[in-house]
Amino acid sequence: MLSENKLLRTYHHQPKLASMSSTIRGMLKKAIGLFVRLRPRVQHSINTGLTVFAFHEVSDSPSEFATKYGLFVTTKTFKNQIKWIKSNFEIIHPSMLLKGVPLPSRAAVITFDDGYLGTFENGLSILEENSIPSIVFLNMGAVLTKTPLLSAIACYLDIYEPNFEIFCKQRGLRRPFHLTLNPRLLEEYQNCYGDINYSLVTQFQGAFVDLNVLQQWNASSFVCFGNHLFEHWNAIALRPEELRSQYLDNEAALSGFANKVNMFAFTNGHPIICFDQRDVEILYSLGAGKIFSAAGGVNANYNQFLLGRISLCELDNDSAALWFRIGRAVFHRKFSFT
Repeated sequence: MLSENKLLRTYHHQPKLASMSSTIRGMLKKAIGLFVRLRPRVQHSINTGLTVFAFHEVSDSPSEFATKYGLFVTTKTFKNQIKWIKSNFEIIHPSMLLKGVPLPSRAAVITFDDGYLGTFENGLSILEENSIPSIVFLNMGAVLTKTPLLSAIACYLDIYEPNFEIFCKQRGLRRPFHLTLNPRLLEEYQNCYGDINYSLVTQFQGAFVDLNVLQQWNASSFVCFGNHLFEHWNAIALRPEELRSQYLDNEAALSGFANKVNMFAFTNGHPIICFDQRDVEILYSLGAGKIFSAAGGVNANYNQFLLGRISLCELDNDSAALWFRIGRAVFHRKFSFT
């Protein structure tokens, strides 16, 4: 019989499986999830570690951007996911991670990225009804200036503006362009081809939260706000001084909120292509209390500075699929950042 390690590797790496229909792949994924569910290593990992779940938009009418890149869950799916998490984990308030106290067995944290309006109108409302705490990592530049996220800008231009692909390739950028684009190149692009129509990009991205909505949640004991950079740049594409500025500008913008906590989440968030040891060291020097990535993995040591998260999407819509994600996280390869 295949071990859980081999099953997970088989699912992800065999060419024949990669070409299967989505239905067959989904069935295989769920079968693996049911298999790994009761594996001793999986249960030990979640019993003694910290599992952090990440969401973006919660909406029954997701934008083109959220749909194309798997950044949403419907309210029905979100309710089912939260019900499953609550029944299998002990959901803690994110602020506990800064106190240095022992966490309960099977500890879990619920996080959101960016600041989509559906996060607040749907996601946080559902959590508050069930007295479940969470943290939202915000890009305050998008909130204050009412401009779309950098990732949405780059993806929109790649799809709808042929000159953008030509421009990026001439300058040695590779897809996905939002991971390698930097402020200087975006300014150069606009100098060459004119200002970007942010109204069209916002329609593509979907509605974002505003200051009025943030203020409504400022007094809530169930949600806190964290730093996600002032604008949604990919950290590894920034110069050190740009990363420092993005972090500090966002800290300043968040400082007026009573529920702001000293935590940071990398945009995009996967090591090697989104950040490196340099970026971790910069954030540590600036005083960040905890930082998060989307590298996956159940955190065996919840006292470490850098914590991994498991991103959930609409396809993670039943118990077997969710157990697959946990199994995959447990056997996820570890990175050396500390």
